[in-house]
Parts: sequence; structure tokens; C-alpha cells
Amino acid sequence: MDTNTKLEGLKQFRETMADKNDFELLGVEESADDAAVRSAYFGLIKLYGADFFHHVVDAESREAIDDVNRRLRAAYDNIGKEAKRKLYIERLHGGGAFEADAHIDIADVFECEQALSQARALMERGEFAIALQKLEKAQKLDKKSMEIRARLAYVHFMLMDVDASGRRKRIEVEEIRSVIEEAAKVMEYADFLHVYLGDIEKLEGDNDKALACYKEALKINAENLQAQREVRLMEERAQKAKEASEKPKSFFEKIKALLTKPL
Repeated sequence: MDTNTKLEGLKQFRETMADKNDFELLGVEESADDAAVRSAYFGLIKLYGADFFHHVVDAESREAIDDVNRRLRAAYDNIGKEAKRKLYIERLHGGGAFEADAHIDIADVFECEQALSQARALMERGEFAIALQKLEKAQKLDKKSMEIRARLAYVHFMLMDVDASGRRKRIEVEEIRSVIEEAAKVMEYADFLHVYLGDIEKLEGDNDKALACYKEALKINAENLQAQREVRLMEERAQKAKEASEKPKSFFEKIKALLTKPL
């Protein structure tokens, strides 16, 4: 499914949201367990997640994307875990304090999503120091978000000091890699996490692992432009290196090789 088709689907989905409660929005029964709600949520994020539309810039489409993602996150926040789901059901059928309490929860979710959306855009532009501030704000509002944790880890990596040889502290890099890998296992739709892992491996000097990470991102989302670019560049360099190694040596190169050969 191409991006334009996904965007049209998102806009149609947005038009149906107003009259739905959170169960109806995610397409699950009130008897659904945590795993079913989680599966439904990530299924919708795989279709409408903001990261699939990071290159969309027109105001109307951005508003639709943000609206859908805020509402999905609010729904998952309300019914994603059994304890909160039971409370939501009680309020849903009992009335009373539901609207006021839900407003508080949803307001926090909306503020969190706004900060996260700003952080995503800043990270796209390489403005990691400012993105860090936005992500820290988002994490205060949603301490359990795997996406926020993973993005924070990546930003910390990009802001890490390097030594004279261009290396970062090994232990810190391992911790950052572990956080992103954990998130990637949970957020199966999140191609950008594999791009982050690829960036880390590339900057740490392991091009083979980096290439594998970028290709994994493309398995999830074949339209990921950054992964496409990195795979193309790395494969082109590998091909040129192979051709250079197979190219017949000139007479002078052969003499030089003989003269420099260890005794």
C-alpha cells in the first residue's frame, strides 16, 4: 500500500472517530484482554502511525495525522491495561465522573503526543539537543512509552561525546542499543527503530550489521526513504570495492606490491 492510499485511509478513519468509544475505535470487545487490545492498537498504528507520514507537510493532512494518532494513543491509554480498562468500562456504562476524569487523562495524552510529534520533526532535521527537551517532556507525561524511551536512547547516542579515535563509551552504547532493540521487539511496525540501530552500527564502524538493520527496516516499510538511501549507498560502495579488488594490477602496482611485501 503506497503512502497516498494510506493517507486517504487515515482521513476516512478520522471521519468515523467522533461517535466511537475507545473499544469501538480500536475494534475490540469489552471482554478483550491486554494482548487483544495491544494487537488491535498496533494493527491500527501499522496503518496510521505518524512515522509513516513523516514527509507529509501540508497543514490539512498533518492535522488529520496528528488527530488520529492522538486519539489512538488516548484510547490505548484508557483500555490497554486491565485495571484501567475496568475503570473505563465502569465509567462508560455508569456515567458520572467519566467525562471529567477522561478529560484529564486525554489532555495529558494530547500534550504528550504534541511534544513527541515535535521531537520527531526535530530529529528528522538533526536538531537532537532540542528534540531531547521535547522527549523529556513527553516522558514525564507518559513514563511507560516504549517509543519515547527508544527515541530518547537514540538522541542520547547522537549527542554522546567521542574520544580521539571517534569512539563512544562502549557500555553506554550497549545500553542504548539494548533499549532500542527491546522497543523493536514490542513495536513490530516501527521501521524507524531499525534505522536507528543501523545508524548506531554504522557510526560504530560495523557496516555489515548496519546494512542488515537498514534492510530489516525496509522489510517493515519498503517506502522508508532513509533506509533506501543507506542501503543503496552501502551496496554501491561494496560493489566499487569489489570491482577495485578484482581489477588487474598495473605493472607498477605489481612492483610496488612486491617491494612492500613482508620478508
